Amino acid sequence: MIFSAVALVAFSFAGMANEVEEKEEKIVVKTNCSSYAMASTVAESNYYGNTMSSSQFAEAYTFYYNTCVDANNNGAILLAPVFVG
Repeated sequence: MIFSAVALVAFSFAGMANEVEEKEEKIVVKTNCSSYAMASTVAESNYYGNTMSSSQFAEAYTFYYNTCVDANNNGAILLAPVFVG
């Protein structure tokens, strides 16, 4: 009986030692933030009728650029802005 208990424990540890640890692979897609910000700002400007001043354009560009950088840092995937059809 003692031999059976020792064998059971030995096989249990041997079984746990053979477990393969699965590693999760992540595919990270980095967006070119300058291109994304420019395309999004131009699309927004066109959508609303090209009524942006240079300071409004710069503000919108900065917003899209920062959004892109944050998404890249967090591994998120950027989508096109809502108004882009």
